[in-house]
Amino acid sequence: MEAIGADRYKKIGRDDAAIDQLLVGHFLEAHDRAPVQIILDVDATDDPIHGHQEGTFLHGYYDSYCYLPLYIFCGEFLLSAQLRSASIDPAKGALTDLQRIVAQIRQNGPGAYSGSGRFRILPRRDHEVV
Repeated sequence: MEAIGADRYKKIGRDDAAIDQLLVGHFLEAHDRAPVQIILDVDATDDPIHGHQEGTFLHGYYDSYCYLPLYIFCGEFLLSAQLRSASIDPAKGALTDLQRIVAQIRQNGPGAYSGSGRFRILPRRDHEVV
């Protein structure tokens, strides 16, 4: 990754890893102690595109040109948001994000999040839940 602000045409830089950690960190700071259960909701949804943006793709299911961002929530907390082209499988990248989130929760969460807990992927309707 190039240094933030190193390109004179990019006035605002970003550190993707720091943003990812910030979202999970916000969730962890909101809890004084570990919840009895954590349910992570993984969702890919359409984000319609108007014009000729990079990554545009006509998605047959949504019948529009769109992006297909991947979101992971725990209740009201957004833990991950990945902007993606609609030309990929809706689940692509979900396992990698889930592994990162679970590792951060285990490493930095309140005491009861230690490795003794079990994280499982359970089928739920047409979704998978961790």
